[in-house]
Amino acid sequence: MKRTIFIFLLALYALTGNRNIQACTTGLAHSGVTSNGHALLWKNRDSGFKDNEAAFFRHANFSFIGIINADDTTQIWAGVNNYGFAIMNAESRDMAVPDEDTQYDDEGYLMKEALNNCKTIDDFEAMLKMSNATGRKVTSNFGVIDATGNAAFFETGNHEYFRFDTYSTSGKEKFLVRANFAQRARSGKGYGQIRYGRAVNLLRNALENGNLNYKHILSVVSKDIHLPDSILAADTTSADKRKTRDTVNRYRTVSCAVFDGGGNGEDPRFTTFWCTLGEPVVSISVPLWVFAGNVPSQMVSPTGSPLNKTFQKIKRQLYPEDTCIDLNQVNRIQHILYKGQKKIFRKTENILKEWCRHNPTPEEVSRFQDQMAAIAVQTAQKVLTLLENK
Repeated sequence: MKRTIFIFLLALYALTGNRNIQACTTGLAHSGVTSNGHALLWKNRDSGFKDNEAAFFRHANFSFIGIINADDTTQIWAGVNNYGFAIMNAESRDMAVPDEDTQYDDEGYLMKEALNNCKTIDDFEAMLKMSNATGRKVTSNFGVIDATGNAAFFETGNHEYFRFDTYSTSGKEKFLVRANFAQRARSGKGYGQIRYGRAVNLLRNALENGNLNYKHILSVVSKDIHLPDSILAADTTSADKRKTRDTVNRYRTVSCAVFDGGGNGEDPRFTTFWCTLGEPVVSISVPLWVFAGNVPSQMVSPTGSPLNKTFQKIKRQLYPEDTCIDLNQVNRIQHILYKGQKKIFRKTENILKEWCRHNPTPEEVSRFQDQMAAIAVQTAQKVLTLLENK
């Protein structure tokens, strides 16, 4: 039996561990089940593009913020606009229809187009309907939320899509998770089942314990490096190392986006984009708002985001091997990261209460963003100093 499990795992790694693909773990929740009454959207972005930035865009009546590959403003990999509409994706190549000349890799372009045209989830569906006939170069699970508090996934292929709304899910679990396979798959090209199962369990536990919210996603779910006992038993890696090929937080996770969105009649100006420009387990998140009209200089630069570069330096210290993280080093730095993130959470909660009592100017919001980015930079530098002076 053990030999059978081991052979299965080797086959699984051959399929998932060495592909140069945009593997991501994602989830969303309806405002009716989160602890703060806000819609929730989350993406751990796995990619070969390590240099990630946040960028602000404005066009006509739409403005938006998104995660981009450094110096590439043509595509967005997760973002939110001034109407409270937010979108992200996870590649799902099993949406390729057999015998179809399937086209790929336009997800980033499509998401930028959506942020520049959509105010609601229904707007996004209308956009997909219009392009069904002409076709799209995508096979992906798109997750979206809007200012109404609803949340939905769209499993999308070149000429078709399938909509999954949280308000219509069975039972009380009005949250959904997607990795890199579709529930309405058209082929056998999907992967990421282990990450999917773990993420479902984490969100279910959060719901049952009354803490399904952005803080729990950022502090626990996005950073998770748990593996099933069956994989750990077959692994010959030493006990203080962990292969992160099939964990939620992976060695290929380059950024994380969490959107604390609509619900309870919230002003869409205050939809918060929690942006993590690094592998979550070695990074902390900074709150951003489209209303500010910009992003902090530490998160975007012609030479690459300084904050992203620091997180990458920390990551290199924690990975003695390409896919194995040093658990001792993880434990060594977590208290510093936690302290910095907790400080940002506390200050953000307080300022949002204040902003609800008076209308802040874009300049006020921008200054606060800069202050939170400064805390993230200071925290990252403390961690890096500790690791380099071991």
